[in-house]
Parts: sequence; C-alpha cells; structure tokens
Amino acid sequence: MTSLGSLAFVAAVTVCTWNGEWFPSGRAEHRAEPEVEAGTIREAGRMLREGLAKVDPAGTNDLVFCFNEIRDPHAARLLCEAIGRTNLAVAVVTGYRRRDRFDMQQDVIATTLPVAAADWSRWKTAKDETPPRGYARAQIVFSPAVTATVYSVHLKSNYGQTTEEAAALNRAKRDRAVRQLVEQETDRKGRPKGGPVIVAGDFNADAWARSFADDTIFDLFGRASFSNVLELIPDKRRVTHPGRGRWGDTALDYIMVRGLEVDGKPVVHPADRVSDHRPVFVNIVP
Repeated sequence: MTSLGSLAFVAAVTVCTWNGEWFPSGRAEHRAEPEVEAGTIREAGRMLREGLAKVDPAGTNDLVFCFNEIRDPHAARLLCEAIGRTNLAVAVVTGYRRRDRFDMQQDVIATTLPVAAADWSRWKTAKDETPPRGYARAQIVFSPAVTATVYSVHLKSNYGQTTEEAAALNRAKRDRAVRQLVEQETDRKGRPKGGPVIVAGDFNADAWARSFADDTIFDLFGRASFSNVLELIPDKRRVTHPGRGRWGDTALDYIMVRGLEVDGKPVVHPADRVSDHRPVFVNIVP
C-alpha cells in the first residue's frame, strides 16, 4: 500500500472498469501458451493506455482501476505493469475458490493513490439465491479530506439460462448482491454513511434494455443516491458488450458514484479483440 505520508492534493482521478475476459488466457478454465498470454497482456496495456488518453490527455490524473475476470495476483500485477504507470499498484485481489482450487475469475482494484485499507469478501449466503463470487473493496485516499470506498464487483450473468425460472433466479442473485452493498453503505435511518462510494464492474444487466426490465439493481442504486455515469452519454455510446444476432449490443459495465463529482463525460473505449467487454473511463473530482 502507498504511504499516506506521500499524499499530495488530487485535482482529478480517472476511474476505469474493465472485464478482461478470463485474462490473460481469453478462455474459460484454460491457460494459453506463455507467449500468447504475454501478447494479450501487452495488447491490454496498450488498449487501456489509449482509453486513458481520451479522458486524461496529459497523463497527470491519478488512477483507480476495477478489473474483473483476472486470473490471479500475478496476472493483475503484470497488467498494471503493461499499462505503464510506474506508481500504479494492486490494492486488492479477491481469492474466490471453485471447489479444490482458486477461481480463474478474480476481481481486482489497482490505484496510483494511497490505500488506507483493503479487503475482499464473498457475498452473504442465501440458499439457492446466493450470488457467485463477491467483491474487492479498498479505502482509497483521494485527497487529504476525502477517502472513498471503492468496490469492484462482477454480478451474476445470464449465461446458460433457458427458462424464466432460471432468469428469475439470476435476477435474484444480482439483487441480493446489490442490496448487500447498499446496506453496508447505509445507516439504520436509510442515510448514506461514511464517505464517498464507488461501485464499478460487470453488472451483467443493462439499465436500458427491455430484456432486463425486471432487474431491480439500478433502482436499488438510485434509491441509495448513486449516480450512473453512463447516463451522461447517448445510448449508442454506452455499449460495453458488443453483440451479434439475437444477442445485441448491451451496456453491462458500470461505474456508480455517490458523494463525488463527475468531471466531463465518460468514455467507452474499443477493446480491440483483447476482451469481449469494452473498458469504461470517467474522471472524478473529490
């Protein structure tokens, strides 16, 4: 973690969320050849640098990255190195397990800012409605007066659902996860507690698509006073998961903020075949 003694005044912070698609192998439960993975890491670094340049041309903003589907701490460190900011460091990597081994879809928070605390957790159990995975969380010092709680999350997908019962269960798992986050950041009187909060990641739901009209998560965030930064740009520029055929373009990746100001409009940057998800960038002013 970065020493608090080195803290300087922060004018703006660039926040990014990106799902790396089984990074760095690109395939489920699979390790590609070392040279293939090395090439993917280089391309990911280049692609993310290009996206950063669109919102921070001078390259002077501090950074907060929330990554999903990263294989392990080693892959997370290599990705940070490929981005090319020497002070960008991993704050926390989750340790989800699948039976007798570690999951290959971990959530990550990396930042150039001081980190006061960091941890991760699985979601609370709820029998059949228990969500998969959990969250990475870091207390990040944005300025001498502002410490923000940042969550990196990857909510339940609709992959493989073939019945309405399965779809309803997937919605319930997303609902459970977001309710837990909101409750953790709300006092007994229903008011926001603590400092600013950012929740970023792959929500596996589209706030505007009819096919996700029964999802509750965006209403939950709205009632808890979170702002959805993608609302600041037109719908055609919100696509974070390009689709084909019956599976059309969707906005699945989000940055939700509370208690912080957005500086300018967010940018959704092409992933250039590095991943099936595009990264989202936005500048935040503490």
